[in-house]
Amino acid sequence: MKKKSTKKTCSEEPLEAEAHTKADAAEPETAATAETPGPAEDAGNDAGASGGAATAQLPDIDALLAERDQLKDQLLRARAEFDNFRKRNARDYERLRRTAAEALVRDLLPVMDHLELALKHADDASQAVVEGVQMVARQFADVLGRHGVEPIPALGEAFDPNVHEAMMQRPDDEAEPNTVLEEFQRGYRMGDLILRPSKVVVSSAPSAASAEMGDGGTEEG
Repeated sequence: MKKKSTKKTCSEEPLEAEAHTKADAAEPETAATAETPGPAEDAGNDAGASGGAATAQLPDIDALLAERDQLKDQLLRARAEFDNFRKRNARDYERLRRTAAEALVRDLLPVMDHLELALKHADDASQAVVEGVQMVARQFADVLGRHGVEPIPALGEAFDPNVHEAMMQRPDDEAEPNTVLEEFQRGYRMGDLILRPSKVVVSSAPSAASAEMGDGGTEEG
């Protein structure tokens, strides 16, 4: 029996080489296709990455709320401190203003005293002089009033050691004890500041002898 010849003809060799070349070219393309992800896989990967980043960057709500409350408390404290500072400055300014005016008013009060004294002893003076002094006294009192200076009520008032200075006591059957019966010198105040107290005579309780005389007179009647 004859053996088949394994020799390739000249026409078969180029064809086989071309087939091998095409196979080698197809293998990398197939591998690249297998390695390249599809659109759906890309979208899934992007979504996963975005979700992980969002989770990592999510702020702590409790920490933000605590910081907000702390800043709010600091703001309220600063506002209260500023309000107290403003009120304190206003009080200091008012005290300085009143202190500056106090010395001047104290020096002017004797002028008012002399005008009032002149009016009390104006019986022998002419009517024109009396009217002139009255006008000056009224103008002077108006000026003092515009600066917050006002006289302290005394006659008929209950004795108040804060605004009255008792020069003497006098028994009086009609007035209640510790009632101002007479005013020697008028007192003045400027707001809460006492420029000078009123110098007054204060009633005291009737003496025992006066009380007995009063009782006896009542019985005889």
